[in-house]
Amino acid sequence: MNILFESPSWILSSLFIVIPSICFSLLLLWVVRKTVSIETLRKNHDVAGFTFSIVGVLYSVILAFTVINVQTRYSQAEETIHTEATMLSDLYRDAGFFEPADRDQIRSVLREYVRYVLEKEWHSPLNKKVSVETQKILEKLWKNYYQVKIQDEKAKIWYEQSISKIDNLMNARLGREFDSWQHLGGMMWSLLIVGAAITICFMFFFGLERLNAQMFMTSLLTGYISFILYLIFSLDHIFQGPEAIKPFAIEGVAKFFDQWNS
Repeated sequence: MNILFESPSWILSSLFIVIPSICFSLLLLWVVRKTVSIETLRKNHDVAGFTFSIVGVLYSVILAFTVINVQTRYSQAEETIHTEATMLSDLYRDAGFFEPADRDQIRSVLREYVRYVLEKEWHSPLNKKVSVETQKILEKLWKNYYQVKIQDEKAKIWYEQSISKIDNLMNARLGREFDSWQHLGGMMWSLLIVGAAITICFMFFFGLERLNAQMFMTSLLTGYISFILYLIFSLDHIFQGPEAIKPFAIEGVAKFFDQWNS
């Protein structure tokens, strides 16, 4: 599993799943064809073909449902990160309407938060625990807002909006952590893997005159199914592997901070 997470690209990572799966299925097919006569296999064609069509439809429905499920979670996680980045940029910009001392303190904490997320939190192991250090930084941010001196009605409006955005920031941050904890359960993975094995094994009940043609069709089916399983695995691990979500949105916000110091 570490190979899948540490590979530099999804192409190399998927090959560790697809190629061994194809080789193993072709080896089994070759053993079956060497041990069972083609005449015996042809006797199974009618029943095997009918059953294979049912199994194929059932498994394709399960695969489609699972892909949609993990893709939806992946997209929601991206949206949550964008919300977090947007709230950070809004808070940094809105702080410019407060007194200089209050503004500088708030912006300093926001920079500290972004720096910690990018340098430590994003690359830390996922241990299903809320980061204590990040919570301390957010607590410091709350205290700075509590000490803000409201000079006029305009500043009051910006203050009220900022408080609401802090709540949104904390919600987005917690949502990002919760998203990183969610994965398909063992029962679902068992269903996917066993279903794949059953579907591919039905290719062994057919006896084509040309073994090369049957091996080619088996390799295509195996490669396609194994790649879909790799896709599900990649999307299921949102913050790991070559397809993991990168902190581009938060990095972009950090670059804008220097432009909003006025």
